[in-house]
Amino acid sequence: MSLRRVQLAVVAAASLLSCSSCAYLQCRLDDLGDCFLYRWHESALGLAVEAKVSVVEATLGGWYADYGWGKDTWWQVPGHVMTTHGYGVPITTVGPIAYGQPLLRALATSTDGNPPGAPGAYDDVRSWLFLSDVFDLDDERPFQLTAGQRISDAFGVELGVTPLLFSARIGFNVAEFADLLLGFCFIDIFGDDGWRRPPTLPYVPAKSRREPTPQKPR
Repeated sequence: MSLRRVQLAVVAAASLLSCSSCAYLQCRLDDLGDCFLYRWHESALGLAVEAKVSVVEATLGGWYADYGWGKDTWWQVPGHVMTTHGYGVPITTVGPIAYGQPLLRALATSTDGNPPGAPGAYDDVRSWLFLSDVFDLDDERPFQLTAGQRISDAFGVELGVTPLLFSARIGFNVAEFADLLLGFCFIDIFGDDGWRRPPTLPYVPAKSRREPTPQKPR
């Protein structure tokens, strides 16, 4: 083999290795992002405490805001969030009387979505009788989760507070952290390596959506 061919082979091998390394690193960064959920609303109004531990979830009080930044779910890149209100007991339990909502809403212990009266507003129940609604029983969520994401969500811990004029929410997901660690050994338990995380916005209301399609791989 000539020296020229050896050089070309070395360059080609180095290029492939470099591309593989970049893809590997990007997958780990994506997995790291999946471990955390966070939202910040600097112009919120209300008094509320929100908490979720595994499948147990509830909100005490309520708040709304015109703007927020962060992530609506674990599996997104940060940006302008669609969630700009959070309601819980006692607001959700009087919803059928005060807001003309279905009687079933009296069993809701946590809801979120857009402020009432906002264009394209939605009001999605996050938990019924303190149990997280990962199956979206009211069909109001403006995005859909895969089976793996539904399972992963049961391993998340979230805490939100609204002390009158701003609102913040943070969360950590143990299952996604395990996916991150195993990913360093080329084990992908959720099968999401190489799949592009969607932006937080835009999303369409649930009633106009169709069956979910997987995000296109890079």
